[in-house]
Amino acid sequence: SDSRMDVQISEILRRLRFREQKQSSGLNRLIISHTNLQEQVEQLKKEISRLEFEKQRLERFLENESNDATGSSGTSSSDQRALHKELIDAVKKKSEYADKICEMTTVLKAKEVELAQKDGRCRELEKLTTSLQDRLTACEHNLANANRVNQSVMDENQTLQLLCNTQQSKYQDLEAEFEYIKQQLLTYKTKAAEDLNDENIRIKKHREEQLKKQQEDALKPKAPVVPPHVPPSKDTKPASEPFYRVLGPAIYPSTPCHTFEAHDVEVSALCFSPDGNYLATGGGDKMVKVWNVKQDLRTVDSRCTLSGSGGSIMSLQFDQSSGVILAASQDNTARIWGLQDQRTKHTLSGHSNKVLAAKFLEDNYKVVTGSHDSTLKLWDLQRGMNPKTFLAISRCNDVIAGRGMGSTIISGHLDQKVRLWDARSGNANEEIMLEGKITSLDHLPERQLLLACCRDNTIRLIDLRQKSVVNTFTAEGFNVSLDWSRACFSPEGKYIAAGSHDGTVFVWEVATGKVRSKKEHSSVVVSCSWHPSGYLFASAERTKKVTLWRQ
Repeated sequence: SDSRMDVQISEILRRLRFREQKQSSGLNRLIISHTNLQEQVEQLKKEISRLEFEKQRLERFLENESNDATGSSGTSSSDQRALHKELIDAVKKKSEYADKICEMTTVLKAKEVELAQKDGRCRELEKLTTSLQDRLTACEHNLANANRVNQSVMDENQTLQLLCNTQQSKYQDLEAEFEYIKQQLLTYKTKAAEDLNDENIRIKKHREEQLKKQQEDALKPKAPVVPPHVPPSKDTKPASEPFYRVLGPAIYPSTPCHTFEAHDVEVSALCFSPDGNYLATGGGDKMVKVWNVKQDLRTVDSRCTLSGSGGSIMSLQFDQSSGVILAASQDNTARIWGLQDQRTKHTLSGHSNKVLAAKFLEDNYKVVTGSHDSTLKLWDLQRGMNPKTFLAISRCNDVIAGRGMGSTIISGHLDQKVRLWDARSGNANEEIMLEGKITSLDHLPERQLLLACCRDNTIRLIDLRQKSVVNTFTAEGFNVSLDWSRACFSPEGKYIAAGSHDGTVFVWEVATGKVRSKKEHSSVVVSCSWHPSGYLFASAERTKKVTLWRQ
């Protein structure tokens, strides 16, 4: 439609130009004629003026002659007649010229009227031409805009076509990858089923061996076993109770006493039970392994293996009774197992990304989980209701809850902030800004101190009453290389321990800041923990091994 309009406007302009040219030629001829008439009129006026002058001169001459005739007879009558005839001729010419002037004046006026009409028509045509020129300019502008829009649409269409082709290619690649993953998943599921069967057979065999050993031990007389550094006492508790007594400050872990391969692949978490009877480890094999801590506090042996997780185990915690264990996993869930029946009691699913931390609250009936989906979730194990979700904005690497904290939950995040939450309202009441991504937290409730391990290769001590950092611990060679590297307090808070990327374990004295280190591991130390007695220390590296330490 725009192109047809442009053609029509161009045709109108062509016709108007032709008509203007045609009329202009007639107008030019009229102007030339008018100019010629004006010139002729001027010449006639000059001639009339000349004749008038000649007439006056003749009249004066005749008058003078008549006056002279009265006094002189020398003038001849023939001269008078000649002059009289000449005067008559001049009068005739004057009359003829006057007629011509009238005719030419009439013609001139007619030409002037015609010229005025032509001028008016020309002005109308000029206005029309200007209007059409403006419309043409507007149409050209609209056409240019339309061309630009069309070009933009064409470019966008070309871009979308390229994007569509790219997405189509990606879709085909994803389909191929999906088919491959599907086949791999079937293979893995088959292998997992076989591994689970083998594990069940091994567990059954191990239980039978343990039962047999217990039966043999039951037939033997038992002598009381006193833990190291603990004098014999009538207050020593039976084996079902914690078999240790905290007699003083925790030991400085200087001597490895036992190293063992805890998992078939990397180890990512470990913790002791509150009663000190068990050590739990979690790894990339998706298993939680529970180990009996011998009463000499030097070695451990396998108690059971808890399976069912769909991803690597990232954190572990026993409840206060040491009867159940809570694990966070990279399959976006947390799970709770019972140690007696070794079965899954609860599966806490609802996060959209991996769960790096899970902790019991003080009553052991609620659990808080922190995830890389930038949320915390509070689970009520008794009611089984949908979890309460806390929006944290940033990915969560660790949470603290439980003893001495009431309804307060503390979380550490990749945006370098420690957040203090009210579990009842779900609001973050306080935020403490640090200078590095936070990888782990630990709490000393007796002194209201919080420990934060950061990716800037520092460990910061925070006073929860002041909501501020009161000390910063670092050391030459200390390097936090993982987002889930765990640091910890000793039971009474005298020491702080953390592992480094080169396999070194660093221990700081809280009061003095003095640091000592010992390299026993061959790869990154992921996690470490003190036994509740303070006399045993455990550290885990990524390459399968766990080391127990004594002084």
